[in-house]
Amino acid sequence: MKMLSPSDRKQLMLALKEVSFNKGDTIIKQGDPGDNFYILDKGVCDISVEGKGSVLKAKKGIAFGELALLHNAPRAATVVAEEPVTAWALDIFSFKSILMAKADNDAEMQMKTLDGIEFLKILAREDKQTLCTSMKEKVYKAGRMIICEGDEGNSFYIITDGEVKCTKAASGSSEVSRRLTGGDFFGELALLSADKRQATVTATMDTTVLMIDRSAFERVLGSLGTIVEAAKAQGRL
Repeated sequence: MKMLSPSDRKQLMLALKEVSFNKGDTIIKQGDPGDNFYILDKGVCDISVEGKGSVLKAKKGIAFGELALLHNAPRAATVVAEEPVTAWALDIFSFKSILMAKADNDAEMQMKTLDGIEFLKILAREDKQTLCTSMKEKVYKAGRMIICEGDEGNSFYIITDGEVKCTKAASGSSEVSRRLTGGDFFGELALLSADKRQATVTATMDTTVLMIDRSAFERVLGSLGTIVEAAKAQGRL
């Protein structure tokens, strides 16, 4: 789940259900169909394989049953509560339906955002769809610096939630533009050139952004500078 975006993990967290088991209860049995994934919150469980004795004593924070979510595979071990146990459960239907529905919603939102960015309007829809697959979501806490004036520019950012401020050393670190919020973007020069950052951008509240790395952009679409020049030659800009 570390590979999931923060918002994906948040959606799955909301779908977790608290479940309880008594001492001696079999939570999952080897060979049975897989239906739930569990995160142990309280108590101790014994995990055994093929009846050959304990292979692990699971305590708070240990998760088991993930193959049910990934492959709908039969249980690979037996898990028995050694004392009263409380766990958080996620069923396979919720796991798949939440991520599939969210992926569709995210793709639609990302396309609308790209459609609203002037210098990316020259891209074909297929190129924008490809670009969406290269976006990475990241959350910055309030007060966290996202880019620093003078650093090398490697990423372009689109704000999906939150707010940032832009400051420059030459202005005494005072703000040099309006606050940027959802739908706004910054760092676009990173896609056009390797110029140094022209300002420092800091999150004024917890802020979620979509990042497009220049190397990833060029790998899937080529140089944006070349694309822009071609568009100008064709009279599209």
